[in-house]
Amino acid sequence: MWIRKTPYKKNKDQGIITLKKVTIGKIDQWIMIRGTDRSNPILLFLHGGPGAAQIGFARPFQSTLEEHFIVVNWDQRGAGLSYSKHLTATSMTINQFVSDLLEVVQWLRQELKHEKVYLVGHSWGSIIGMLAVQKRPEWFYAYFGVGQVADINKGDFISYEYTLRCAKVSQNKKAILELQAIGEPPWNNIKHERIHQKWLKKFGGYYKQKNLVAKFSKYMLLNSEYRLIDLFKHIKGQQFSMSHIHDEMSAVNLTEQVTEVQVPVFFCIGRHDYLTPYELAEEYYKILKAPQKSYIWFEHSAHSPHFEESEKFNEFLIKHAVYD
Repeated sequence: MWIRKTPYKKNKDQGIITLKKVTIGKIDQWIMIRGTDRSNPILLFLHGGPGAAQIGFARPFQSTLEEHFIVVNWDQRGAGLSYSKHLTATSMTINQFVSDLLEVVQWLRQELKHEKVYLVGHSWGSIIGMLAVQKRPEWFYAYFGVGQVADINKGDFISYEYTLRCAKVSQNKKAILELQAIGEPPWNNIKHERIHQKWLKKFGGYYKQKNLVAKFSKYMLLNSEYRLIDLFKHIKGQQFSMSHIHDEMSAVNLTEQVTEVQVPVFFCIGRHDYLTPYELAEEYYKILKAPQKSYIWFEHSAHSPHFEESEKFNEFLIKHAVYD
């Protein structure tokens, strides 16, 4: 029988390589832990979405990090391996995700015998990441925001205007018609948001690298962490998560909710990001109070610089988290 596993690499005895199911928030959730040395600091990734689980494709982008960190990927509640048809809609709240995150951190601290972790929050993950470090700063060395969310409603409006402008400049009649048909945000219909994102991807404001989605698909098909049925769970999880968190997430405005944290903050922003528009991340960075702040541009990326420019991103993490 084929089972889920994550492959070993060198320093097997000194390091840690595991893919396991852990009870978090009273349900089964999956965590992948990889590192060549147990004494290295913990680096926890929070995937985007909601529902865009990354255990199935993240490993090839993170192999260098495993030499310097204990790298942790977590398929969140309702996403990827952690999706279950038995999950209730009422459990899919931002507060519950923050609670789950803090429980994961507490479990890692106890399991791996480390006092603190480094946290990377991508997109949706940057919402629960900022809320978590605000709540329990003593558990975190630092926070890295990738595709950092600021004000969802304002960001959606800027993103829509950008996408429609691109459609007009390129004289893409189909894009113009579809975007004008859904109108300006806020959108009460998730289908409208999907139409917007479809054209945002077309015009390079979602992913700058055109082959990135193909890479994700290839890794998902060839990895050993997911079985065939898990590919369907991944799709179901994205649909389930977004449908139940969309309305609450639409009201998020971190520029009012989280204006100060007690941990160092690093914003890693794609120059072409118009899903969570880069100018809002820049404005948020300026008002956010933290003991240490740094902002780095990724010139050849849009919303996912940790995948689009993974080498530069990994070097930045290693430099600022390990050797600072």
